[in-house]
Amino acid sequence: MRDIHDVLDVITLKQEQVSVLATIIDVKGSAYKKEGAMMLFTEDGSQVGMLSAGCLEEDLAARIELQNYQVKTEVITYDMRNADEWSWGEGSGCNGVITILIEPVTPNMRYHFLELNSVLQEGSAVTMFKSIPSDANFHDAVIFQGETGHVFGDSSEELKNEFAQYIKQSNQKGNGIKKSGYYVHHFQPKPRLIIYGAGRDAEPLVEFASKTGFAVTVADWRPARCKKQVFPTAERIILGFPEEVMEAIDINENDFVILMSHSFRKDKEIIQQLFEKRLRYFGILGSVKRTKRLFAGKEIPSTITSPIGLSIEAEGPEEIAISVVAELVKLVKKPLDKKVRAS
Repeated sequence: MRDIHDVLDVITLKQEQVSVLATIIDVKGSAYKKEGAMMLFTEDGSQVGMLSAGCLEEDLAARIELQNYQVKTEVITYDMRNADEWSWGEGSGCNGVITILIEPVTPNMRYHFLELNSVLQEGSAVTMFKSIPSDANFHDAVIFQGETGHVFGDSSEELKNEFAQYIKQSNQKGNGIKKSGYYVHHFQPKPRLIIYGAGRDAEPLVEFASKTGFAVTVADWRPARCKKQVFPTAERIILGFPEEVMEAIDINENDFVILMSHSFRKDKEIIQQLFEKRLRYFGILGSVKRTKRLFAGKEIPSTITSPIGLSIEAEGPEEIAISVVAELVKLVKKPLDKKVRAS
């Protein structure tokens, strides 16, 4: 989940680097990564993202270096099914056929990805529809459309028509080749995780959640704890009491919220602020008994998760953080059903 956002960040921020983008556009059989996985190769030898468990990256890097990073847009297929010593399948265990699109990172691509990043950071998903090489007369064209209807890109009328047909006929699930000559990619914004409580037990949770692709906001009323030095991987730090924090955050139905302030009174204040809001996840750290007390002894509402985390008999901040992040990742893998609107 995080790889794609890391790739987009490097492409848009390090514009002085000559780079090549590799994207899995089709998988037949099993593979470590699926359609949509991206990897960036830069002229200084850096690599961002992954396409496999290490089976393909070395060969791709060698191909790209051989061409001095001046590659043309092309499609490469790796057949991992055979297990003889001369084949790609030797020892990999992937047992699939992986098709990869190789593209030079052009100024045009950087410009489009800069806008893509901007739309994603606003919380809107984006569908990319682009042409892939099929013959010598290949013309590179791409169109992007956000779920709110915002359209951008560098596309031909033919591609626009094909994209319109795709939207009418598609159920909008998954990435990959939808028809000969075109590739579809659904970019999802980073899921936002808001944590109220900056205690020491929040540190591993913020770190692990950030590393697995969440845009983490940490909020707390204590200036000694609620600061970037304590939570370096958090994207946002908000210092304030519950009412102030809720005023500073535009909570929406896609957000994940975890309450772990260890202050009974402040927990109750946050619950009062959020109880009637629709959230993707609202978790309260602590025992069922404590959470019931927060609701004046009544049954915990079905919209509240408590205790939080997968049941792995976790002990200590790190194990609890692992169980919680695992639960959140599991939910992310079941995305909300949102369709791209025809413009």
